[in-house]
Amino acid sequence: MQNPRREKQAPFLRKFVYYFSMLMTLIYVGLGIFIIFADEEQMNLDIPQNIKYLLGGILILYGVVRFVRAYKQKSKQNGTNE
Repeated sequence: MQNPRREKQAPFLRKFVYYFSMLMTLIYVGLGIFIIFADEEQMNLDIPQNIKYLLGGILILYGVVRFVRAYKQKSKQNGTNE
């Protein structure tokens, strides 16, 4: 027999993890876009242009991958709960 208090906490934790994943997705994509389009004065770093594009692209791609994984996980949870 499971603890009813634990059953109430599990959906809250799942929602928190889902929203945190979405927030991190936005942060990664936003940081990637910033790195690609930022001027030298804004970043205050001496990074070659091709490295900026590479790093920004990797961050954007990682953000998209995180979004897809979080969305699939949420869809899977909704399918099993109903």
